[in-house]
Amino acid sequence: MNRAGIVVIGSLLLFGCSKDPRDVRINAKNKDTFMDEIKDMKGLTVDEARLLVAFQIRRGMGNAFGSTSEDPTGKTVGELLTQLKKQAADEKTEADRQKRLADEAKAKADALAAELRKSIELTVYDKGFIPSNPMGGRYSDQITIKCAYQNNSAKDIRAFRGKVQFTDLFGSEIFTTGLTISDPIEAGKKGNWEGVIEYNEFKRPHQQLRNTELKDMKVIWLPESVIFADGSKIGASQ
Repeated sequence: MNRAGIVVIGSLLLFGCSKDPRDVRINAKNKDTFMDEIKDMKGLTVDEARLLVAFQIRRGMGNAFGSTSEDPTGKTVGELLTQLKKQAADEKTEADRQKRLADEAKAKADALAAELRKSIELTVYDKGFIPSNPMGGRYSDQITIKCAYQNNSAKDIRAFRGKVQFTDLFGSEIFTTGLTISDPIEAGKKGNWEGVIEYNEFKRPHQQLRNTELKDMKVIWLPESVIFADGSKIGASQ
């Protein structure tokens, strides 16, 4: 056999010996190290390599913290990849479903709030602070808020409730408090309401609310329910 023939046969043998990493069988001995065996083999996509690396990291963390981790023993790398791709697709589907439900709920809540604001408008026009006075029977510090509201509907309102959210000028939440007003108000009329928030000096939102001037905050009215004098209602039932 001439030299050229030997070279061709040698090339074919080398080609025949090259191994697809997907064909590597995972066993009890190499289940923690099979990635080292396939790292120099060609054939995996970047996404497939990432899936395998993430899988091994999860297993390592699970073992480190004593939790039960998935054992790939008995599978080929290809079979493991098929499983991981299906899990990733299922997780994406569930994440998409959760996001869709959250978006739908938010859109519904926003639409309801917009409808409720047509009936009742509210704003905070003053914020203050009253220190505790045990001798006078006041055993905690209090943040005071004063609200003005108006019935913009065509019917008298018996009561309404919602939340008042304070944010900084960039829209980041500082503090949110619930509010229920049970003073009847006739259609087209205005009213005022004063309330207190028990101040907790160890809670950062309380600190921020106390220390930030009202002019340096945005006040967002989030109405939830309105009960009219005729017994009809719009908004949440609870």
